Amino acid sequence: MAAENPIYHSTHLTYGSYLKVPELLDLQHPRTTHRDELLFIIMHQVYELWFKQILHEVSGVCAFLDADQPMRAAQLLERVHKIQHLLIEQIPMMETMFSTEFAKFRDSLRPASGFQSVQFRKLEFLCGNKNPKMLQLVGEDDAARAEMATFLDKPTPYDHFLRHLAREDNNVFPIPARALTRDTTQPHERDEELISALEVLYRKQDENYTGERYYAQFRVAEQLLEFDEKFSIWRFHHVKMVERMIGSGMGTGGSSGAKYLASTLSRSFFPDIWAVRDRLGPTNLPAA
Repeated sequence: MAAENPIYHSTHLTYGSYLKVPELLDLQHPRTTHRDELLFIIMHQVYELWFKQILHEVSGVCAFLDADQPMRAAQLLERVHKIQHLLIEQIPMMETMFSTEFAKFRDSLRPASGFQSVQFRKLEFLCGNKNPKMLQLVGEDDAARAEMATFLDKPTPYDHFLRHLAREDNNVFPIPARALTRDTTQPHERDEELISALEVLYRKQDENYTGERYYAQFRVAEQLLEFDEKFSIWRFHHVKMVERMIGSGMGTGGSSGAKYLASTLSRSFFPDIWAVRDRLGPTNLPAA
């Protein structure tokens, strides 16, 4: 009888037992014999792991803002940006698979679809894309639907940021009460009063301002904007990858595929932080 592998059967903690490597490597079960299906599965499992980490970090961002520790929140957002970079850079790996090869096993995936990623929908809900229609994408999986629904009414990182600004100095940053008690099941809409409050924050960082009183809050605003920007970049690359793989064909879950994905490109989580840029140009310029 062969001796047991000590790496996996030691009574002491090992690399393999701590990381559950045997279990991890046993999670890939292709439905066909096509060699590229393994790549397809691993890539999407990796995405799900990074989605889990992003959810963990964004929840931490909200907690640090609630504790009025904006620099710690900004630090975690920087980590999220690095993860987003990995997600963007992973897409070309999928494109090493020819569309003709993907077509050979694609039908075996029906009716499963990336649209059914519960973690991705939770992330969208948490950050502001509050669309209850997405709850129906998981089909008959009631547990998954319930899990997604718990994130539909959670305050977004921007909500937590506004509450922090109001506590920090509501005289400097006049955040209207309606913004602090808003219905968090709804997405953020452009709000001129909030944009004015952000304009104060941004103008305090100009070259004539000698203090750093609100620099931490400025960093959070910029990091939230970068998060939103990188999310849009990932969406764009994802759309082009889908077009490259299946053209304008329907998704395996019955969606319109690339057409639907393209419709999401204009969405932003935090419209006020984008809109404040309209206020920051040179003033008192002569008429053209």
